[in-house]
Amino acid sequence: MKTSMSNVQFYLTIGIPTLAVLIGVLTNFVQVDSINARFSDVDSRFSSMDSRFSSMDSRFSALETRFSNLETRLDGRFNNLEVKFDTLIGKVVDLDNRVIRIEAKLDIR
Repeated sequence: MKTSMSNVQFYLTIGIPTLAVLIGVLTNFVQVDSINARFSDVDSRFSSMDSRFSSMDSRFSALETRFSNLETRLDGRFNNLEVKFDTLIGKVVDLDNRVIRIEAKLDIR
């Protein structure tokens, strides 16, 4: 008994697995596109975070400049106060020396 395959059976035998493989390939392409879309979304999020960090960097640079200017001004004021304090101490020492000389002349001590 020899059985032979009809043309329809032959086409179905070849066509169904081929169709299944093609559907699998199409499904994989859709999944790859979906994953690429997710990666591009994550990439855009990282770009927005990068821009936020850049703005924070510029803000910190501005703060650093302001603190540096404040430090310079305060140093100038403290130096000015130090000079005035030294002058005042010199005047007090001169006054003390004069009082000591006057006391020595009048023999008060």
